[in-house]
Amino acid sequence: MATISTPPERASRTRTPRLLRDAQAGALVEAFVVIGILTILVTRAYLHATGYPQVGGATLHIAHALWGGLGMVVALVVVFSFLGALPRMVAVVAGGIGFGLFLDEVGKFVTKTNDYFFQPSVAIMYVVVVALLLINRWIHDTRTQTAAEDLANAAGTAADGLTHGLTPHRLATARRQLRRAAEAGVDPGAIAGVEDLLSRCAPRGTGRLDVAGTWLRVHLSRVFDGPRAVWVAAIALALFSTAGVVNAVVTLAEDLEGGTGTDITTIGQMCGSAAAFVLCWVAIARLRGGRTWPVRMLRIAALVTILLTEVFNFVAEEFGALINVAVGLSALVVFSRRISVLEREPVELSE
Repeated sequence: MATISTPPERASRTRTPRLLRDAQAGALVEAFVVIGILTILVTRAYLHATGYPQVGGATLHIAHALWGGLGMVVALVVVFSFLGALPRMVAVVAGGIGFGLFLDEVGKFVTKTNDYFFQPSVAIMYVVVVALLLINRWIHDTRTQTAAEDLANAAGTAADGLTHGLTPHRLATARRQLRRAAEAGVDPGAIAGVEDLLSRCAPRGTGRLDVAGTWLRVHLSRVFDGPRAVWVAAIALALFSTAGVVNAVVTLAEDLEGGTGTDITTIGQMCGSAAAFVLCWVAIARLRGGRTWPVRMLRIAALVTILLTEVFNFVAEEFGALINVAVGLSALVVFSRRISVLEREPVELSE
């Protein structure tokens, strides 16, 4: 009997990727990083308040990097050993705390003198955190979920829901994933099997955290998605960049006048602030009219501030640069949300 071969084009489209992405992993990685940052801040504050005590007595010194390693091991063992959403949240918390404790002592790892107070260590922590967040976004934002990933995520939700039940939000998300998988040509039998499992999942009431999350999303949308928020963030970032340029120029002039030479940190601050300064004021001049490209320029300015200027600020000011980072991150959130709204509007109008 003759066999029907699959055309190469169709085979390439239906080939399942080796690595399937978890639809919830992006948020979990971000939570992991945020917990790590909070752990660093709490640890530094506690050590400063208590006079930097040492555990281990006169001979030994049990550095808190070891406790950080233990926390990350606990996170891995929990994820390897148990199924479901709760173990993953435990792993995120334990791993985030462990990561923060480990990263807090990076100064000891990069200096011959094991200097915990090595000044550039805060900048190293910042670069590591930003790199993790960028890699996370690259993994999850460079391409949409494939049909195989939609099917696998829906099946995972169904498996968890059979024992723990599903909230209306998780059930709706899983069925939306199944619809996308069906439209992409996934085996109807597989779609029907997962749908059957979802229909057998007991309904679970929406918890307080879910209600609080919904309320927060609605109110954040009202505050951050409108044009007024863009104007406020744009002016704030522009003034911040202007102040950065002025401060860098004054510092550079004082260094040259004093004969100490130019500092690469000051030059880096000036370059980053100058780039953001130009982008911000050009975009503000063209912001009226509801076009997207000025907001994209503002987002680039916020990224320059976060990825370039703040690295040098952390070298110079250590934790004093956290306020500067808050300004850049807040502006980035506002511009990104506004771009999403502007890109959605033509589609909604056409419908």
